[in-house]
Amino acid sequence: MKFIRVIYIALAALISAASCTKEAAEPDVYDWADGKIVFKTSLADVASSRAQDMTLDDLESFQVTCFNTDNVTKDEDGYISPYFENATFVRQDNPTGVVYVSSPYEEPREWPNSGGIIKFIAFSPSLSIMTADNSVLNGANFTLQNRTKESNSSIEADYGLEKMRINRDISRQFDFLTATASGERWKDFAAGVELAFSHQMSQIELHAWGNGSGYDFEIAGVRIGNAVVEGDFVFSDGSNPNLLPHWKDAGRGTKDKVEYLYRSHQNEAAPAPTLIGDTIFKINKDNHNVLGRAGSIMGHGGCAMVIPTVNAKWEGVADPNIGTTPYKTERMYFSILMRVTTSSSGYQLYPYPGNPDGLTIVYYAVDTAGAIRARVYPGSSEGEFFRDSKLQHPYEAEEGIEIKGFGWATVPVDANWSAGKRYVYTLDYSAGVGVHDPEDPKPGTPIIEQGKVPFSVGIEEWHPAEDYESNLDVPKN
Repeated sequence: MKFIRVIYIALAALISAASCTKEAAEPDVYDWADGKIVFKTSLADVASSRAQDMTLDDLESFQVTCFNTDNVTKDEDGYISPYFENATFVRQDNPTGVVYVSSPYEEPREWPNSGGIIKFIAFSPSLSIMTADNSVLNGANFTLQNRTKESNSSIEADYGLEKMRINRDISRQFDFLTATASGERWKDFAAGVELAFSHQMSQIELHAWGNGSGYDFEIAGVRIGNAVVEGDFVFSDGSNPNLLPHWKDAGRGTKDKVEYLYRSHQNEAAPAPTLIGDTIFKINKDNHNVLGRAGSIMGHGGCAMVIPTVNAKWEGVADPNIGTTPYKTERMYFSILMRVTTSSSGYQLYPYPGNPDGLTIVYYAVDTAGAIRARVYPGSSEGEFFRDSKLQHPYEAEEGIEIKGFGWATVPVDANWSAGKRYVYTLDYSAGVGVHDPEDPKPGTPIIEQGKVPFSVGIEEWHPAEDYESNLDVPKN
């Protein structure tokens, strides 16, 4: 999510005046008598691929809930109340290093005078940021759920986040981090409690190339079909305290498509930091024509951040339910928004001229350099286009601007995506185009009778992912 850091920095700036400079004396944040809780953090290295990747340099704040194992209070249902819940801790740069302290907007968070072990649960970004930037099912917000009870005089935290939902717009998704730790005042008041954060999303990136099938390709968007977009996350499991933080039921939650359609710099609907114009991705004799020159087709949307999942690939025309109306599948696929022309004459092959099948076609006004100037919508008359889907504001093309239509072309793929891993798929358009998207009138049928698209998969840190098919074939028939 591209504006998280701006918000965090603004929050951290308010405490910077109170924090010392490198020339000033060390601040009094470690005073035993003061009792302030302080954290130090670590985070696995991340390959630099998008603004949403969270690194320690970007981690300006996080939320903390904790339980006092010695002096407990219970609610009317017998659950142990947190010592404090969903408290904000913000970054503070000190001469001895970076620490995280209570937000100046909230009450100070201090160690209990009675001592005892405190169990900490932390995550980033905050609930308010995640909720504000994401659609939620049925109007429900993300909800922290506490089921912590006392068993045999021992407290095992049972705490989670229900109905966590990621945005369908890839450019507005976020990197979700979590950490758990235990601490004691006498031991941790000086150095701070160590929090080792982990990435809990799967990161997906698509690349493409082709070596001359007689076709030229122009790409203007990506779609991941049937990604898991809503699930329950367990920070600490009271029934199995040895389990690390994890997605409940292996991330088998609500499925939906996530996508990024290329945009112009004039797109007012995009969040402010993403107001950067995309350029059409081209595959032809001069561009991305060998494997070594394959490039990302994610545009300025960046890599997708989805909830980890296991899902078999879409069967296409082999699906026994393919003839049902309306047709729907829960299997996995990638769809690429593309325009295909002949290399020799530039004749448009796809989307099919005249659109005889009533496909979904996305239109862009594109300049001679391939930069998208506007998304436009066709009117009732030939050659008539509007700036809005309600057809209220006509679009007048400037000199050197061409209106181009793009259609979805699909590649089925198996998914076995784990938390904290990055999956890079490279699509090879040397011999195929793909099949019609599940939402098209003829789902699964080959496009231009060349459906099979090979693909390879590479893994980059976060952590290497293994045992998944990396070469994707686009079916020919």
